[in-house]
Amino acid sequence: MGGSAAQRGAGGLRALLLALVAAGTPAGAYNLDPQRPVRFQGPAGSFFGYAVLEHFHDNTRWVLVGAPKADSKYSTSVKSPGAVFKCRVHTNPDRRCTELDMARGKNRGMPCGKTCREDRDDEWMGVSLARQPKADGRVLACAHRWKNIYYETDHILPHGFCYIIPSNLQAKGRTLIPCYEEYKKKYGEEHGSCQAGIAGFFTEELVVMGAPGSFYWSGTVKVLNLTDNTYFKLNDEVIMNRRYTYLGYAVTAGHFSHVSSTDVVGGAPQDEGIGKVYIFRADRRSGTLIKIFQASGKKMGSYFGSSLCAVDLNTDGLSDLLVGAPMFSEIRDEGQVTVYINKGNGVLEEQLTLSGDGAYNAHFGESIASLGDLDDDGFPDVAIGAPKEDDFSGAVYIYHGDARGMVPQYSMKLSGRKISPVLRMFGQSISGGIDMDGNSYPDMTVGAFMSDSVVLLRARPVITVDVSIFLPASINITAPQCHDGQQPVNCLNVTACFSFHGKHVPGEIGLNYVLTADVAKKEKSQLPRVYLVLLGESVGQVSEKLRLVHLEETCHHYVAHVKRRVQDVISPIVFEAAYSLGEHVTGEEEKELPALTPVLRWKKGQKIAQKNQTVFERNCRSEDCAADLQLQGHLLLSSVDEKTPYLALGAVKNISLNISISNLGDDAYDANVSFNVSRELFFINMWQKEEMGISCELLELDFLKCSVGFPFMRSKSKYEFSVIFDTSHLSGEEEVLSFIVTAQSGNVERSESLHNNVLTLTVPLMHEVDTSITGIMSPTSFVYGESVDASNFIQLDDLECHFQPLNVTLQVYNTGPSTLPGSSVSMSFPNRLSPGGAEMFHQEMVVGQEKGNCSFQKNPTPCIIPQEQENIFHTIFAFFTKSGRKVLDCEKTGISCLTMHCNLSALAKEESRTIDIYMLLNTEILKKDSSSVIQFMTHAKVKVDPSLRVVEVASGNPEEMTVVFEALHNLEPRGYGWIIAISLLVGILIFLLLAVLLWKMGFFRRRYKEIIEAEKNRKENEDSWDWVQKNQ
Repeated sequence: MGGSAAQRGAGGLRALLLALVAAGTPAGAYNLDPQRPVRFQGPAGSFFGYAVLEHFHDNTRWVLVGAPKADSKYSTSVKSPGAVFKCRVHTNPDRRCTELDMARGKNRGMPCGKTCREDRDDEWMGVSLARQPKADGRVLACAHRWKNIYYETDHILPHGFCYIIPSNLQAKGRTLIPCYEEYKKKYGEEHGSCQAGIAGFFTEELVVMGAPGSFYWSGTVKVLNLTDNTYFKLNDEVIMNRRYTYLGYAVTAGHFSHVSSTDVVGGAPQDEGIGKVYIFRADRRSGTLIKIFQASGKKMGSYFGSSLCAVDLNTDGLSDLLVGAPMFSEIRDEGQVTVYINKGNGVLEEQLTLSGDGAYNAHFGESIASLGDLDDDGFPDVAIGAPKEDDFSGAVYIYHGDARGMVPQYSMKLSGRKISPVLRMFGQSISGGIDMDGNSYPDMTVGAFMSDSVVLLRARPVITVDVSIFLPASINITAPQCHDGQQPVNCLNVTACFSFHGKHVPGEIGLNYVLTADVAKKEKSQLPRVYLVLLGESVGQVSEKLRLVHLEETCHHYVAHVKRRVQDVISPIVFEAAYSLGEHVTGEEEKELPALTPVLRWKKGQKIAQKNQTVFERNCRSEDCAADLQLQGHLLLSSVDEKTPYLALGAVKNISLNISISNLGDDAYDANVSFNVSRELFFINMWQKEEMGISCELLELDFLKCSVGFPFMRSKSKYEFSVIFDTSHLSGEEEVLSFIVTAQSGNVERSESLHNNVLTLTVPLMHEVDTSITGIMSPTSFVYGESVDASNFIQLDDLECHFQPLNVTLQVYNTGPSTLPGSSVSMSFPNRLSPGGAEMFHQEMVVGQEKGNCSFQKNPTPCIIPQEQENIFHTIFAFFTKSGRKVLDCEKTGISCLTMHCNLSALAKEESRTIDIYMLLNTEILKKDSSSVIQFMTHAKVKVDPSLRVVEVASGNPEEMTVVFEALHNLEPRGYGWIIAISLLVGILIFLLLAVLLWKMGFFRRRYKEIIEAEKNRKENEDSWDWVQKNQ
């Protein structure tokens, strides 16, 4: 298809994304040469370069340039109508440009129809340029601000004007005023203010002109069929009724519905605020444009659709579409281009979005142009302008098409400032697709209208270097074929061959290359297994320079030696030839446009190099050369009974893993056993009974790898060895110490035999401790009483009570061998003399809590003085029941105690922790007790938490203790005489009362006389017969 000369958009774009540049590819210059630009300069202030167009006629190449604010030497009476300049590429050493004569009217009011008079002042001729895509293609030049002033008393109608210029650029063209209709004079209605030509596109038979002002700036697309000289009309009322959408701001055309049909595209950058793009089928029967596809922008105000480019990116015969949104913003107007891939029948799918470098206020996507196949890879390339990037200096990005559509990374970025510091708005207009210098590659022309400049950038030839590296199919490492001095070594022959091909590459090219042996190992920073021999020395790589003629092959031959005792015989040996272009010899050069040096073909992020590989020869019984490794092992804790079910932290210094590996399959190459272990273990050594070719290397703190056998582990063989680790740095944070042991080789191993390749060995980690607790009380005894000097006690502020200060010191000690991760101490103090009595203790503080914390219930009323409510009976009772000693013990029932609980932090082996407690004992409560001695039994106990994996060792050290202190009551004789007197009197009264009672009861009556007389009578009656009879 043809193309628009200057695909422009609306105002600006933003910038601040990252463009991904292919690795190894210089994004600054692929095959467009910014070092030798051809620059054309126009009249100052003319906007020379607002539109550009590459053009050819016969063998002459031209750059056509629109300067829409220029004065015309052919119309001197017209104010700044604009002009189109032609700049010859060859035979123009001064880079002069001359204005095209379009043979147009020179005076205001010239007739142009029945109701048409033209006004060319400020018409902006050259605002858009387009070329018919064929050998003798004509040129379309437009002036969208051309006005019809026939009804100037009512309205001035900006219809817009276009002119078709013959291919030879002579002044015999065709005038187009597509929006003019006789007797139509209203400004906004229909096409009164259409401004046709703001964008233009030329196909072989269609002229497409954008008219964004029609229908009250709903806009339309005017399409002229050159075959029958008729216009296609847009009758879609839904589109036409959307006011201020600016449809036609940008236009293009392509094969969207079918490879043989031509469809028209129009951009409406203000449609619904986000912008839209419409594709219309030009229906020849009805003469109308029928909508077949539409796409919408993503953000308000992005001006999506202000620039368009139809190009067949994947060469499937159907046109794909690029849509610019130059004011798309993340921060400010960075700009964005959306790529749509044609799926056929007018169905397009979004492939990706492009953002260049995402530069601030860059307006990326202001212009988009197809460049043709710039690098001769079979796919077309695209240029996207960002004219405001780099503070209005501007930039142009080059993207490549491929079989999938568009390559996301740009291949090169051309900065206006680097080409010439005077350039401003470089990239506002772009044209390409034509070979301007005769080297069979299309070139690119870029306008920079704010500096009234145009730059032609020529494409350099792209060459493809064909590199072949010839190697033997395999290397026999059991039978050396070469000698290194007197030592036999394994070796191989290496041949590197080079040639190149490309389009239009004059002269010879210089090629520099570096041949590297075993490059895969080098890339991993490992020692190579093969060395190249050069002049009797072994080297890892060789560097050479060649001079190549087109299509002629040159080869170099080398010998490579295999390193002795190669362990890795599984991975292939890769040779790489990396190359770059050297000096290019072209012969005679044209002075005006000298031949450009070629460049190497870009390979989408690939390194410019060629590789080939070979392998070590292996003898295997099975077709897949499968090994069958089997792994066994167990743990051995040194200096500990094997029956111990755990590892005591700190008690065991070393741990050994006894490993047995056997191979029941084919010879196992690069056989190894790896150990994944805790990072707190330290590898000490590997031990084997006899030398068996086992070596171990600590690759990471937690990864040990042991190579077994060299160069391979033979079939039916078995190896046994032990690895020893230092356990002294285990912290115990993990509950279980795990060892994951894996056996593997470079061979294939069948899935059914993999179950015994991994071995997991574990042992629980425990804290083995022996704790003890000791304590002292100060003072161990004290005296209290009414006669004791009050200065021996202390008083709290505003309290009447006298307190005895007490200092309790407890010490918890860990004998080890492990660290005690945490423990608790509980203490109990008898706190009441009797159930329901007042609390005696007031705890002031616990000192030394920086490595622990203690909790207790504080006495809210530390000063309580029991009131005197004695009576005579209470006094007498106390007098007779008082004892000498009272024992208060919390372990006895019925005793109320003050309990304190302390949680201690970790205790290392042979470390102690001290708890100091300061307490006050209320002596006022003690005074009310009649005991002469009160003994306090205080208990403390240390406990460990089994959930912390702590094992307590029974060694006899006390885990609990008792502290005893006494309170001595200083008793004075009290006034007890009256108690004795009263008691004696009460006793006498009780005695007399008892005597009276006994007398009343006859206790003192004597019966002795009656007993004697009764006895006498009895004896007398015994001798009497009558008594006997009476008693029988």
